[in-house]
Amino acid sequence: MKLTASVLFLTSLFPALLSGQDFVSDVAAIRISHSWVPDRKIEGLSTEVGLSEWSVMSPIFYHKSEGWSFGVGLRYEYTSLDFSDSATFDEDRLQSIDLPFFMGMEQSEKIQWVAMLSPSLSGDFEQVDGDTLDYLILGGARYRKSETFEWFFGAVYSTGFDDDLFLPAIGFKWEPSEKSDLFFAGPILRYRYSFTDSLDLVLAGNLSGNRWNTEAGYGERDLLLRSYRLSLGLQWNLLEKHALFAAVGTEFARQVEIKNSVGTTLMKRDLKTTPSFELGYRFRF
Repeated sequence: MKLTASVLFLTSLFPALLSGQDFVSDVAAIRISHSWVPDRKIEGLSTEVGLSEWSVMSPIFYHKSEGWSFGVGLRYEYTSLDFSDSATFDEDRLQSIDLPFFMGMEQSEKIQWVAMLSPSLSGDFEQVDGDTLDYLILGGARYRKSETFEWFFGAVYSTGFDDDLFLPAIGFKWEPSEKSDLFFAGPILRYRYSFTDSLDLVLAGNLSGNRWNTEAGYGERDLLLRSYRLSLGLQWNLLEKHALFAAVGTEFARQVEIKNSVGTTLMKRDLKTTPSFELGYRFRF
């Protein structure tokens, strides 16, 4: 990969894993979504960049025994990229695959440990080699202070996103009422409020973007797109196992970077802030 698909996967996995919620009921779901970001100019250039993405996320295996849990998931993402300057970057079909392995151990009623390893591939997949492969490692712990408040401690290490990234984090989960909860840890933010049993409001914040390894007529190039996304969405729980969701947001602190096969930076510039949109469906097992 390259970090982004893993970070997006973590946005769904991390709160459920670290908060001690049951994987089967909270994460064991097939999630299909389509998101898009309108074309926006690169600062100082006439070149525009936009994209739309299809994403599928699903568990593959999960096992829980007394004090231990282990699972494997899968995320696939197909990106249709619109880069108006084909002389600089001439690829419009990009893909990402993540295969996260995660494990939890309950030391006591108050303390739970969590670890995750996620190898990933991102590129045009015309050729797959070591430049296409990256990985992410997460370690963390939950400390339950009360029935409504929990502390989290952890760190993430990843290759492929701004070279190597190490990100320590401290956070918390607070449930002020049966209808709402707030999760915050480092760059990940999630607030949920249930208007009814079938309608939830979700405010979220997370890192967004990806790095893809590609091969074209001009040779091998790495494209990096990154930003921070804030979004506001609604989830409609149609039945016990089925849900639809929609979100609108904004992406800021955006950047585009292109490197060639020897690591020379061909472009590194800011991108204008843009809105983002997402529609999706979730089926819980």
